[in-house]
Amino acid sequence: MYLMRLSADELHALQLRDGLVAALEAAEVEHGRAGETSAGEKQAWRHSLPVIARDLRDAGLGAVDMMIEYKLPECQGPADVILAGVHPASQAPSYVVVELKQWRRATAAEGTGRFVIANQTGKSKRHPAEQTADFCRALLNSHGSLAGHEESLAGLTYLHNAADHDVADLLRYPRTRLSHVFTRDSRGALIRFLRDRLAAAPGRPAAELFAAGPLRVRLAGLDARGRLDWHTGGFRLASDPVAAQRFVLDTVRAAHAAQDKSALVVTGAAANQGGELVSTAANALDRAGYRTRVLSGPRAPAFQVCDVLFCEESWLRCAAPLPAAADVPDSVRPLLAAMIRSARVPVFVLAGGHVAPGEAEGFGGVIRQVCSALRVPDRHLRLDHEFC
Repeated sequence: MYLMRLSADELHALQLRDGLVAALEAAEVEHGRAGETSAGEKQAWRHSLPVIARDLRDAGLGAVDMMIEYKLPECQGPADVILAGVHPASQAPSYVVVELKQWRRATAAEGTGRFVIANQTGKSKRHPAEQTADFCRALLNSHGSLAGHEESLAGLTYLHNAADHDVADLLRYPRTRLSHVFTRDSRGALIRFLRDRLAAAPGRPAAELFAAGPLRVRLAGLDARGRLDWHTGGFRLASDPVAAQRFVLDTVRAAHAAQDKSALVVTGAAANQGGELVSTAANALDRAGYRTRVLSGPRAPAFQVCDVLFCEESWLRCAAPLPAAADVPDSVRPLLAAMIRSARVPVFVLAGGHVAPGEAEGFGGVIRQVCSALRVPDRHLRLDHEFC
């Protein structure tokens, strides 16, 4: 159950009166949760909750309800906020679990899968998107209002004090509908995300439906440990393009912010999905001030220096067709090398992950060989694995 529920507009007004923390402390006493919150968590109430309320208001979503400090018995800690409202397209209830982090810098702890947070002592931390996704899965497993409506729930982590380059290791984390990540540099993308999930309408009815009482249900697609098996039930790339786009976009931003150059190879999307993904990512990066180029269709090569270069497989097949044999023509390698040299982050989007008969590893294998020759690490983003 939540500690306190109010709209973004109401939270903003309470903060202006400097009454937010006092109201939450009073709610702790009322709900028998006094003493559960640390001083650091109360600092987050004061500094983080008004930030997400501000962003909701700036998005025109001031009437959306915010369920603060929502607890579930099976989860170690509460969700910072669950946003409740109406989906702008379907008009059905729509919910977003929000994890708010005041972290300013985070780096991967080598070989552990965990992260070291600047100015924090103690153990290294899990990726916050894992925490958010786990909470979302627990909600899907426990709330009757979500049974059969898994698409109505999304999750995000908001590092509102951090720039992309300060948390580049976090941005490389694989993404699903339940684990989007935003920083202060991607606040515009966060606002677009919220508008995609929530309409400018009162969120109270959806919040009341959600909070009416969790009903223990068993969803189809749960594995033996009670976790949702996304590979059997549902968030396929075809139905979750936004999560795939966010994953690719955040990985590109992390690669651009990293100290060493790397190339990205994206597979698992059909040709039409790949084109849409490239267009969306390139437009978003352009708006954020990156110098972005896209190679698509039967165009002559022009490899001007840029921050990010997107190259679709359709362009490669026009510029340097592979024969029906295992050997790749020598003309392909200089072409790929020129692309890789011209961009801080070269991104190759290969259709479907399909390997045609006789092509061996196709363009993916050749790109890997060229990267190796140039001493540029390559990373393979398998969207058919992450989002199927």
